[in-house]
Amino acid sequence: MKHFAIKLICLFIIFCQLTEAFAAAALMVPAGTLVRLNLEENLSTRSSKTGEMVRFTVVEEIKIGRRTIVKKGATARAQLEKVRRPGNFGRNGSLKLRYLTVTAANGKELPITLGEKSVKTNEQMGLAAGASLGGYMLLGPIGLIGGTFVKGKHIDIPKNTQLIVEIAKDSAF
Repeated sequence: MKHFAIKLICLFIIFCQLTEAFAAAALMVPAGTLVRLNLEENLSTRSSKTGEMVRFTVVEEIKIGRRTIVKKGATARAQLEKVRRPGNFGRNGSLKLRYLTVTAANGKELPITLGEKSVKTNEQMGLAAGASLGGYMLLGPIGLIGGTFVKGKHIDIPKNTQLIVEIAKDSAF
């Protein structure tokens, strides 16, 4: 009887561990899950260079059910894909970011993007990323000759600017 009880307890422990392992393996982070980020450095068409890495931190913890998927303060990365300085004819500078990954609570890198859902949310919340970073100024009646003397503006995005991105594709957690 004593051996039977020990075997039963061992089976119960193994069953609990297997159940937990299967639950963890089955968890998927769906594409479109929103992630609120905080810019950790100043960006500017004056000093930023194409190819530079840009660091963000996560503002709010992301959970699926009771499981924390991304912790508050986790790191997210992006890369400056294109930096264009202001030009003649009133052409403003522009910064184009390619969002890469956010670090999940288990250490995995989840792909992120500025997709349709996150752009709409940014616009609704009045956050900078929902709008184009480099708009164009119309020259009107100045004409071509006068336009060569009209210089566009630099783009400056200060540290602590917040924006929302989204998980780019369904990702196993």
